[in-house]
Amino acid sequence: MTTRREFLTSLLSAGAMGLIVACGGGAANQPPASATNPPAQPAAPAGAAPTQAAPAQAAGKAAAAGGTLTFVLENDVIDFDPMLSRAFVDRNAHYQIYDSLVRVDPTGKIIPWLAEKWDTSTDGKQVTFTLRKNVKYHDGTVFDAESVKWNIDRYRTTDASARKGELAPVAGVDVVDASTARFNLQTPFSPLYSLLVDRAGMMVSRKAVEAAGEDFTRKAFKAGTGPFVLTEAVKDDHITLEKNPDWWGQDNAGNKLPRLDKIIIRPITNSDVRLTNLRTGDAQFANNIAPKDVATVKNDSTLAYKEIPGLSYGSLVPNRKEGFVFNEGRYVKAISMALDRQELIDKAFFGVGTVGYGTIAHAHFAFDANFKPFEKPDPEAAKALVSAVGKGPLSFEFLVPSGDPALLQQAQLIQAQLRKADIDAQIAQLEFAQILKQQSDHVFKGITYVGWSGRIDPDGNTYDFNYTGRPLNDSSYSNPDVDKLLDEQRAASDEATRKTALRKAEQIFVVDDPSRAWFRFGVAQQLTSTKVQGLAPYADQIPRLQLASLAK
Repeated sequence: MTTRREFLTSLLSAGAMGLIVACGGGAANQPPASATNPPAQPAAPAGAAPTQAAPAQAAGKAAAAGGTLTFVLENDVIDFDPMLSRAFVDRNAHYQIYDSLVRVDPTGKIIPWLAEKWDTSTDGKQVTFTLRKNVKYHDGTVFDAESVKWNIDRYRTTDASARKGELAPVAGVDVVDASTARFNLQTPFSPLYSLLVDRAGMMVSRKAVEAAGEDFTRKAFKAGTGPFVLTEAVKDDHITLEKNPDWWGQDNAGNKLPRLDKIIIRPITNSDVRLTNLRTGDAQFANNIAPKDVATVKNDSTLAYKEIPGLSYGSLVPNRKEGFVFNEGRYVKAISMALDRQELIDKAFFGVGTVGYGTIAHAHFAFDANFKPFEKPDPEAAKALVSAVGKGPLSFEFLVPSGDPALLQQAQLIQAQLRKADIDAQIAQLEFAQILKQQSDHVFKGITYVGWSGRIDPDGNTYDFNYTGRPLNDSSYSNPDVDKLLDEQRAASDEATRKTALRKAEQIFVVDDPSRAWFRFGVAQQLTSTKVQGLAPYADQIPRLQLASLAK
């Protein structure tokens, strides 16, 4: 299904060529994740984290520096501004253009990036980051603690920011000196590091933002410090990223990264057409393969397919705002009761992914394998619940992203399952970006078919979607007990306390007073030409293309 957005699954390639920081230090050889060794969950470290371990270079043809890699993406990038971005497709470009304060390695461990190390105060309310020196934005301006402060203040205080909820516990940032920034927290904030891995921690040039104004959303040229520079963005056609020759990253042999000269991102909504591009050699990389094609690509000698267990989830998002059909929470629960999740996995997703009931994925420390509130479909109970509302049959608009027949087929199976409970889901198709806008504006009439790509900490999968008034709470859900529990887990320093609060909250927003209907956990996919070397899938499904090279 379309997500903000991801699919994820099971084999991680072994590590070999390590990425080290330019200022020195050896690369840690982290063990690869696998089905039996899932990605590790981050702790809140007191000091420097290990450096990143890069994936192995395939045996056979030697890699060559240079060349162009074409990446086919399921939708066009909607927003190049990390502050405003709400879509997974955006992040595929962001990770190449922008560096964040911290990152994760392929095992899910938090590692230094623009911040070389960090320390947390004994009360947990101050975090001090020591920043990498001699880093410049693509426009030539300097990255320093003043830049960190400006970025974090922009993310947490701008009214339209999609990062406000993620950074809500941050009271402010102090500039200690040019290479030291101190985060002051209102309360201890355990998920902070995991959130700074992604858009909340991505650093952008103040000069570029202010010069572009409102156009920055599509014209973020020379705005990052990352391995590639955005040089062209033609809507619905292509995005061009060119090598940043001054990027700070090196491999463990001292070779400068990135290796590629250029990346071309082409948005193609039709999954069949994306795959055809890989098979003809017109593209070399994709990370969203239709489930129906997985078995085939695994046996294609011209392609290399990898998947690892992911963090994403599939769900049906109702508009619970007052005045809309699903303001009545019993209707949402009726939808959950009527779904046959195993049939969806087997028939709509061809066995790719696993049945899911909420936000907390298998790799998260708070996952509970015994939490199966809707293990079997119960259309009769769903009928009774709708009848108890006393407003007659349940009928609503079911918004599905257009352009991909696989998504429509998945939605049609859901429609058929709901029909068994006398629930009428009227499918309507709309461009993905327009659906996201309706969600952001809280004006969609019924339910949308838009999932979530997943985060390494369960807070990132849960908080903003279920907490009253947060930017990503598209369902307009509000429950004070859930708010209280989600705040408690953020402030707790130990995983046991956090797990207890998260499990209690999930029981409420999934079962007792449901905010939406969940049905699946996804997989992280990576499909490449056999010429592509140096890449391993990450559980968040986003490629780190500074590591990529092409065989001679």
